[in-house]
Order: sequence, then C-alpha cells, then structure tokens
Amino acid sequence: MKTSLFAASTLLAALAWTAALIVDGDPLRPAGALLVGLGLLATATVSTIGMVVVGGRWAYRLGFVSLALDIAVAGVREIDLAWVAGTITTSLSLMAMLSPTVTSGIRKLPAAAGPPPRAVLPPLILLVTPAALGLVGREPRAWALLIVGISAPVAAFLYSRVLPGGLVSIRVVWPLLAMALSPALGWLAGGTAVVIAVVVALVAWDRSVKASYHPLREVGSTFPIPPELAPKEVLDAARIDDKGRPS
Repeated sequence: MKTSLFAASTLLAALAWTAALIVDGDPLRPAGALLVGLGLLATATVSTIGMVVVGGRWAYRLGFVSLALDIAVAGVREIDLAWVAGTITTSLSLMAMLSPTVTSGIRKLPAAAGPPPRAVLPPLILLVTPAALGLVGREPRAWALLIVGISAPVAAFLYSRVLPGGLVSIRVVWPLLAMALSPALGWLAGGTAVVIAVVVALVAWDRSVKASYHPLREVGSTFPIPPELAPKEVLDAARIDDKGRPS
C-alpha cells in the first residue's frame, strides 16, 4: 500500500500542475495549456500503473520524464500560489521516486517475457508528445496544434492495445500527419513535431516492433500416446485403464 502511494506521487504532481494551468495558463495559449495538461496526466498515469502493477523499469523512467515535464511547466509559468503548490508537490514526488520504498519494487532486470525496448518506446514518446508540443506552441493556429497533439496518444493507445490499424498508425499515419501540419504549427512547434515524427517512425519500423504487435505463431500438432504409456493420473482423469478401456 505504501509503495502504491509513493509511486502515485507523480500523478499527484501532474494533477497539481494541471490545476495550476486551469487557474492561469499564461504564458501558454489555451490550446497549449490543454495539451500540456493532457500530456502530464497521461504520462503520469501510465507511469504509476506500470510501477504499481508490473514494477516496470520503463515505468520508473517514465515517472522521471513526467517530473521533468512538471519542472518545464514551472519554468514557463508565472509564480503564484498555484506555482508554489505545484513545486512543493513535484519536490515531494521526486523524493518519493528516489526512496527505497519505490526503487525496491522496480525490476532490476528486464522481464523475460516482456516486449523488447524498441517496441515500448513509440507509445511512450507519443504519450509525452502533447505536453512537448503544448510547451513550445506559440502560434495562433490552435486547430493544427490540437490535431497533432491529441492524435499522438490516440495512436499510442491503438498500438498498445493491439487494435486494428495500431501498427500503421505509429509507422505511417501519425508521422505523416505531424509532418503535413508542421508548417501550421510555427517553426518551433513544427520543428519539434517533425523531429518526434521521424524518431517514432524510425523506431516503429524496427522488426521487433512488428514482432511484438503480431507475435509469431506456430501451428501445434498432437501425437497419440498408447494408454500404457500415459501417466496414471491422466488415465484416472479420463476414467480409462491402461488398455484404453472405460474403468
């Protein structure tokens, strides 16, 4: 229980900064503030669940990415009471993440049956994308910023849940969408979108990503076993004797 509370501190910090942006989003534009709040909550939620449920190393590292985004928000937002509350919450969360209570529950080695690192990387990058674009988006064309930012976690969800079109969405659809709308985002946000799109596409086209999305399957086969060679407990469960006759 204590481990869960400590791990959830990143989510509390994200909630604090999202509330601060709701109170006053300056100097971020409304669309940017919305994307930052969405990115903070999505990143912190996935990190918390990953640490509590599976003790994933990727989730632990994602927690620090979430805290880095909190610090980035603190760097651009004006200082007021909400800023102080968010800073205190982030500081406490950082101490909780570094405490033995959390680190003792994190795997020291990768899970034997887990997906390879490159298969996990694209959805994690896409989760952070809304916050990254919201922080650098200063142009008035909010529609383009919202489309690129909101579609990123949607593509991550389709891929991570192995839904139809999930692999194509991170390999082709979202990268092309981000690059196509980059001119409408301004030079800073547009450049950021292009860089993220290229990185996501390059990683998503790795063979391990496709193998994780469509695991290799082998057609099984059965071989008849003479009753006299079958284990006794199997024969008893089937209610037959060692000659194959009903017992």
